[in-house]
Amino acid sequence: MEQTHEILKQQLSALSQRYPDLGNRLAETAQKLKTAGTPAAKTLVDELIAYSQDFSNIQKTLLGQGQPTASQATSVQQLENLLPNLKPAPTHQKTHQQALQILERVLSLTHNEQKDFPPLQTAQNQARELQTAISQQTNQLHSGAEALATGNHPLVALVNLVEKQDSLDDNQWAILEEQITSAFGKSLGVAISRVKINFTVKTTVVSAVTAPKPPIPDIVILDEPQGSRGPELIIVPSIDVTKLPPTIDGKNIFFGNAPLVGKTQEKATLSNINLKILVHLQGLGDRTFAAREYAGTRGQGRRLEAFQINIDPAIAGLSLRYMAHIAAIGDTPLTPEGELVGERGKNRQIEGLAIELIGPQAPNYKVFYTAHIQNKGDVPVCTNGEYCGTKGQGLRIEGMKIWIEAK
Repeated sequence: MEQTHEILKQQLSALSQRYPDLGNRLAETAQKLKTAGTPAAKTLVDELIAYSQDFSNIQKTLLGQGQPTASQATSVQQLENLLPNLKPAPTHQKTHQQALQILERVLSLTHNEQKDFPPLQTAQNQARELQTAISQQTNQLHSGAEALATGNHPLVALVNLVEKQDSLDDNQWAILEEQITSAFGKSLGVAISRVKINFTVKTTVVSAVTAPKPPIPDIVILDEPQGSRGPELIIVPSIDVTKLPPTIDGKNIFFGNAPLVGKTQEKATLSNINLKILVHLQGLGDRTFAAREYAGTRGQGRRLEAFQINIDPAIAGLSLRYMAHIAAIGDTPLTPEGELVGERGKNRQIEGLAIELIGPQAPNYKVFYTAHIQNKGDVPVCTNGEYCGTKGQGLRIEGMKIWIEAK
């Protein structure tokens, strides 16, 4: 505790030395903006952001040391006044804080299509009960809090499966899904695998049990303190905005950039070579895509089991053929355009493929293709019969992209 007190004291002293000069420069900038429209210098903006972040970090440290009023502090002086009150936190309090943080994550989950999705409601009701029990038990360690903090609780599995699904391998996914199914039913795991369960809030609570979240002064408003009210300068630090998963017919599934049905295929190139690409995906069945569209999934651990390609509409004198390397079978023969290569319902993954053009017009065109491979990601583009994928490594193809261009 003494070490924490000394560190906080030094940090607050450093802030105290920075804000007078920063305030003067800020006032000058506000005046220049008002009179001549001169924007704030980037160096000043960066210093403001750094100052705000340092202030917020000290608030969080004080909250973690049992000072809930730190969340209402708006000045360095107010934070300095809290230093004499520092007391050692109970040994179990950190565990309770970690558990409450996980429960907040559970309560921030939502179903994209069903507001009242019963399996998710069951999990969240359990989270609320634990939240109340842990918050009320201040004298000793709550057993549920310990299970949450150590990761031995199905609610932790729920958070991890939603939050880390893109980085999980098949075995990790299966273990988490089994825990969720056992505790809350199979449909919740299915909804997560179809990317229908997401977090509504990315930030988490890290404060003490009864402490509110600290306001983070990341937005600084400059205004003239005297005279008539002038225009305000609002300096907002850059933030990362999490991209929502791409949608198909309003449903969040990681497919290509176009709906599967009801969409006119865009021209792939100036030569109007359009393709109709059918893929059979594990757990999803047949899906159809156009040239240059990503046909498959990413980060869901779903294997590509079969595919079929057509030039659509057909071009006189131009056709194509293709082959695949299938797990436990090996290379297939070259398959003519319009025929399925691979197998439906046999649980065998495609691990590589090759495509080539044939016919009198073939010398005038080139076919290009790439694939997304397990543990490797998107591989370099191949062309005209080159093999794209792996052999003998047990790595599935999860999706592919194909197009034809005139030479």
